[in-house]
Formats: sequence, C-alpha cells, structure tokens
Amino acid sequence: MAPRVKVRLFHELRTNVGQSELELEANTLSELVQILIQRYSTLKELLFDSKGNLRGYMFFYINNAVQDPPILSRKLNDGDLVLLVPSAAGGKS
Repeated sequence: MAPRVKVRLFHELRTNVGQSELELEANTLSELVQILIQRYSTLKELLFDSKGNLRGYMFFYINNAVQDPPILSRKLNDGDLVLLVPSAAGGKS
C-alpha cells in the first residue's frame, strides 16, 4: 500500500481543484503529481509547460522544506505534508 500523504494546494491550483487540502496515496512525488492530473486535468497546464517540463514558478515543499529543484522521483512517507505553491508573481511561460 502506498504512503498516505496530505497535499495542500495554493492559489490557482486550489481554485481549479475546488479545495485546499487533499489526502492521497502515492509512493513518489511524480506519482502524486500524476494522480492530481488524472483527477483534475486542468492542473496539467498549470504544473507543466508544453514540452512537459515542470514550470519554474511552481514550488514543492515536503514537510515544510522546499524542494529546489523538485525531484519527482523523491519517495514519500506516510504522513508527509506536500505543499504545491505557484509563485504569486508566476504566469504562464
């Protein structure tokens, strides 16, 4: 069974999903992102550019530590708190 993590969404991510916090089961940060995109397809263009690269203005925090750069293969643990925070000044690039 995959670890159960809390995901907090901010700004336009929260607006697109319709809630600010979710609980998901995911083994890695990449799996978590894919689950979010499967459930909320509008998040894909907010998280990734047209070439499939993570947008530079998207910040990922795990247990309040910024992941800079975010390593999508990072393993998640039961109870982790993952924050997805677009930069307040961010825009489409």
